Amino acid sequence: MLFHPSPYEDLAGELVPIAGWWTAIHTIQFVLFAFMGAAVWMLTDGLRGVSVVVSRVAAVVFAIFYDIGDAVAGISTGILARAAAGLPGGEQAALVGAIEVLFQSSTKNLVFTIGIFAFIMALIMAVVALFWAGAPRVPLFLLALPVYFIGFDHAFPFGSLTFGTFFVAALWLELGRRERSSGEDVSYPEVAPVPEAKPR
Repeated sequence: MLFHPSPYEDLAGELVPIAGWWTAIHTIQFVLFAFMGAAVWMLTDGLRGVSVVVSRVAAVVFAIFYDIGDAVAGISTGILARAAAGLPGGEQAALVGAIEVLFQSSTKNLVFTIGIFAFIMALIMAVVALFWAGAPRVPLFLLALPVYFIGFDHAFPFGSLTFGTFFVAALWLELGRRERSSGEDVSYPEVAPVPEAKPR
């Protein structure tokens, strides 16, 4: 996200010259957003309950819909921008117009919006599950930051802030989980184990 440009104001002057990099970064992101959904899923590893199920379903929805939106807004526009490079003015203007249509597409925006709200829901429900499981409170509060930043854009700086703050909070939770487990393979218990009955 640190290297994600924002060439939205002057597509012919800014996007067309970097079409190759634009296509490459969005192809990489296509994989990374899927891993991001998996990372949100893993926040509730070892937990049970309705909030865990909702969080994980939302994480899958995020990975699918955000990737679809990014493929349309990034990969497809990059392909068109590469095709526009070196064309005469009129033909290039036609392709730039097609790129503008994709950027402004209500369908693309709807797909992105579904992905964004799914990400927000996944994090909120994960926080609920982790809160009741006794996870450290400070990183749970930190997860409010990616929830806030995701609504802007994933271009720099908001994408870096979204996924950077998520990384810090997730790492903190993981370190806290390992500290609590004291070297054992134990996760935050949402439901206390039922003691076994002693034989009479």
